[in-house]
Formats: sequence, structure tokens, C-alpha cells
Amino acid sequence: MMSPVPSSYRAACALVLLSLFLCAAPAVVCAGTDQAPAKATQGSGKKKLLLFAKNPATWAIVTGGATGRLVYREKSGAFALNAAGLRPRSAYALVRYADAPPHVDILARGESDRRGNLELHGVWHTWLKKFWVVPGEDALGKAGEAGSLRAWRPDNYLFEEKQLGIPCDCPEPEEP
Repeated sequence: MMSPVPSSYRAACALVLLSLFLCAAPAVVCAGTDQAPAKATQGSGKKKLLLFAKNPATWAIVTGGATGRLVYREKSGAFALNAAGLRPRSAYALVRYADAPPHVDILARGESDRRGNLELHGVWHTWLKKFWVVPGEDALGKAGEAGSLRAWRPDNYLFEEKQLGIPCDCPEPEEP
């Protein structure tokens, strides 16, 4: 004869089953963000990517460091980058890095103003992978063409908050 199952055991089993069900249920999760997903049918079609100075030892964002904001339209490819906190009156390049060192695509080139602000504009159509702002002398090549990094000085770069096109249950954030 089998002994009766204690109620605490049945309750624990019910909790385990409920946990498994909740984990398997579809959820809206944006890895590394606390933003609610934007509806695909709303908005202007503008998307943004934030860029930050990061500590190369830990990849943590440097508090009070240089920052950038890349706003782009995926369909037309038009983009605008605004960055601040860079070296004044210095050459910079906006590059796309697709995990094939030292190769990069050079989206645009320009020079920061006397306050260390940088504005770049252009057209680009491959909005996937990593986007960085690097000192102009570190990037070989012309804007709009494939190029390469001739140096690796990450303490002088702005790095993306997250790679574009990584699997995520949410779209890239749209610009209001």
C-alpha cells in the first residue's frame, strides 16, 4: 500500500510546474535594456543607437565620458551622429565593425569642434553589428568604403550600447 503524498510535496510540484510554464510562455524581453518594445506600425521609422566611452578592462561605461547618439532610418539609410566629450579639433571616423579584424566599413569622417562635439551625416544600408566612433588616424579608408583599423586604442573609442541585429524579442528603439 502506498503512503499518501504530503500536501507540501504537492504544493512544491505545483510551483515547479507553474515556473516551467511561465518560463516557456512567450515573453517580451530586451536583453540588456529596460525599454518597452516599440510597435512596428507606429513612429517615424527613425531608430537610435547610443555610443559610450567604455573601460576596455571591464567594458563598463565610463561615467562622465564621451558619448554619442546615432539616429538612422533603416529603409532610406540616412543617418546622423552627434557626439560630445571628444578631443577638441580632432579627426574621427564612424565605422561599422562586423567581427572580422581589422576590417571595418567607414560610414563617415569628420572633425570635432573646439568643444569636442562631432556631427556626422550620411547614408548607410547595413544596420547590423557594431558601430564605433574612432580617431580618424586609426581608420584607413574613405567614407562609404571598406577600410581597416590600423591601431587598437579602445580607450579612445565610443562603443555601441548593444550590437544591432542581435536576436531580441523587441525591435530597435524608434526615435520619437
